[in-house]
Formats: sequence, structure tokens, C-alpha cells
Amino acid sequence: MKLKRALYCFSISAFAAVLLTGCGAEPQGGGGQQTSYKDMKSMVIDILKTEDAQKALQESQMSAAGTSSSGIKSLSVQDAESVRMAVKETITSPDYDKVIKQLMTDTRFAGDFAKAVNKENKDIHKELMKDPGYQKELISAMKTPEMDKMILEVLMSSQYRKQVMTIMQESMSNPLFRVEILDLLKKAVQEELRVKPGEKVDTSSGGGGEGGDSGGEDGGGGGDDSKDSGEGSGTSS
Repeated sequence: MKLKRALYCFSISAFAAVLLTGCGAEPQGGGGQQTSYKDMKSMVIDILKTEDAQKALQESQMSAAGTSSSGIKSLSVQDAESVRMAVKETITSPDYDKVIKQLMTDTRFAGDFAKAVNKENKDIHKELMKDPGYQKELISAMKTPEMDKMILEVLMSSQYRKQVMTIMQESMSNPLFRVEILDLLKKAVQEELRVKPGEKVDTSSGGGGEGGDSGGEDGGGGGDDSKDSGEGSGTSS
């Protein structure tokens, strides 16, 4: 816009200069003819094609661009607070909630928006997790019956179970995971077989066997004694 205005002013100046030149060239008696519009137009075009005219146009364009950029900078500095307040009022207005809900139904917009605020959301959650008040409120929210019901429904869903089975199968197919599982099982078995300090070993079965042996020996001894007594009575008769 400013460039067009500069060109317009320059053309008017050139036209005035040509007009004054034509008036000065007329005879003092006033008998000469006036310059026609066609001749005047061609003279203005010739003037605009000169090096001086081109240089003047370039300088005018550069000055116009500098003025517009400085105006934008001053506008951004002066109206920064106004812009911020306007944005805040727009976001907090009830009508804006409806607009946001409509925009969020667009999959592409929702995805781009989530990517844009992903880092900021992570930082906010990290800071909130350090806040004791937020931790307390989060724990209280997790203990509510509604939350328990929702978690139970998720755990009982077929989709969740399929996902868990898929994760377990993928984990068991990993050799490193299988080695770790075997090591844990070996440790568990060794701990179960290991005698604890306060635990007594059950020796009842071994004692019974020893008692039976001793009883048999005693029975054998009794038989020998009866045999000896029988032989003695036979001799005396």
C-alpha cells in the first residue's frame, strides 16, 4: 500500500514538473499550443525509466519496508499484554469450550495438538508428582469405589486378558527372560528344601524302625532262654 502511494506521489511530481516545463517553454505572447495528454504520458514514462527515477523508487520502497517492520515491532511490544488478555478471555469463555470440543472431534487436529503439547504435559505431570498435596489427592482418587469398579472392569475385559497373554507369550519367547525365570524357580526350591534354624527334623519313622529291631532282638533272646530252660529240665529228669 505504501509503495503504491509512493509511486502515485512520484508520478504526480513528475507530471507537475512536466507541466511547469511546458508552461515555461510557451512564448510570452501566449500564442503557443498546450501539450497533449499523450505527449505528457510518454514524457512521464520516459522519466520513470531513467536511472534517477529507478533509484528513487528503490529508496522509497526500502524506507516503506523499514517503516512497516518497525511499526509491527512496536505494535507487538505495546500490545503484548492486550493480546495475552484477549487470548486468556477467549480460552476461558464458555463458548470456547464448545469450539474446543468440536475441534477435538477432528482426528487430525487432536493428533497434532497432542504432539504439540506432549512435552509440556510431561513436564507438568513430573512437577505435580513432586507435590505432596497432589500425591495425596491422587491416592484418594484411586481409592474411590468408582475407580475400583473401573479398574476391575478393565481387568476382567477380554481385550485386557488377550493383551496380557500376548505380553506373557512374548516374554517367554525371550531367552534371557526364560533364564531369569529358571533361576528364580531354582532359588525358590532351594529355599524350601533348606532346613530353617527353628525347625526340627522329623525322625519318627527312623525311631520306629530301630525299636522294631530292638524288639526282634529281645524276642530272639527270650527264645534262647526258654530253650536253655527246657534242656535243663530234661537233664534233671
